[in-house]
Amino acid sequence: MLRGLHVAHIVILAGAAALFRVGTESTFAQDKVIKIGALLPTSGPGSYFGVGDKQGIELALEEVNKTRLNGYKLEVRYEDSGCSPLPATQAAKRLLDQYKPHVVIGEECSDATLAVMPLMEQAKVPLLNAGSSSLRITTPGNPWTFRIMPDERMQGVAIATNAYRRLDARTAVLIHEHTNAGIANAKIFDEAFTKLGGKILDVIGVGRDVNDFTAIATRVAGAGKIDVVPIYMLEGQAVKVSRALAHAGVTKGGGGHAIQVGTIWLPFGFDQRAGKTAVGYVRIVQFDPTDQRDVVRNFISTFKAKYHQDPTHINAHAYDQIMLIADVVRRGAKDTQSMRDGLATTKAFSGVTGSVEFDQHNQNMKLDTIHYVETQSDLSWKALQWK
Repeated sequence: MLRGLHVAHIVILAGAAALFRVGTESTFAQDKVIKIGALLPTSGPGSYFGVGDKQGIELALEEVNKTRLNGYKLEVRYEDSGCSPLPATQAAKRLLDQYKPHVVIGEECSDATLAVMPLMEQAKVPLLNAGSSSLRITTPGNPWTFRIMPDERMQGVAIATNAYRRLDARTAVLIHEHTNAGIANAKIFDEAFTKLGGKILDVIGVGRDVNDFTAIATRVAGAGKIDVVPIYMLEGQAVKVSRALAHAGVTKGGGGHAIQVGTIWLPFGFDQRAGKTAVGYVRIVQFDPTDQRDVVRNFISTFKAKYHQDPTHINAHAYDQIMLIADVVRRGAKDTQSMRDGLATTKAFSGVTGSVEFDQHNQNMKLDTIHYVETQSDLSWKALQWK
């Protein structure tokens, strides 16, 4: 009888030990996860950003998590940030309070990013941005916010210079949305183009609630001979203004003279939605599908295998955000502070969109993330080898 009790006691102890091991291993597994919060606009006028971002993120996670990074794996929690300050702020608070991430990526729209930056700084959680262009994000910025894309000055000066020198443009009419990014992008183009000797014939700002651009197109048509029309708007309005300008005979897509130009605002697929009115559109994107580097060719092939479609620059910059975080973890990051420090010391990261090296304001200094494309008559893109 005593022997039976002894055996039972051993079994119970063994079971308890097993439970302890399982619990310990579970805790260890949780401790060995780098938690990434993703603030993406999956509703509202910028929802196409969120859809494209998530595709790029999921592809990168699959690749990275095939092997552990110094014993860690990456995990992402998504929140709809709505491309607007209030929903972005609410989403950021949910992430910080409930998920407690080691790093956050997002937002795409500058006003939303500017709204969440103070929250991240207060919580001491690094924010990695790929899609917002406002100068104020990194000038002066704060020590917890990093941006891998060129800011609006880099983009604005680049597109103005190339419009003047490569497209022989001497006159322009600017159309922009009434947001931080829209106003600032137009202002920087104005300054750079004018300094080169160009002339701005008109500057037209519109709210995001404007749907009929007939009157604006008529106003543009009456401005005189126009060489370029820089447009800074989200896709829905950009499609409508392109159609209106073509219908008014202003732009190449409508048989006119003016060339539409722009920076990183529109997704791949805009051309199909705008139709022939997009022909001749020259703009900056963050991804050149003709780039022959191995990292780009591998990205394209794995993306097409997973999603059965061609990747866009939105897919690409989201993919690079995850790959950069993975690179920082390989270099020893394991908490919010070491993640911030690792991002700050990034010097030689080579991604699908280009390379990353942060300056003292956590702004990527590398201009090889700027790529130019032109919409062809069959609505495909032609990569322009501009620098």
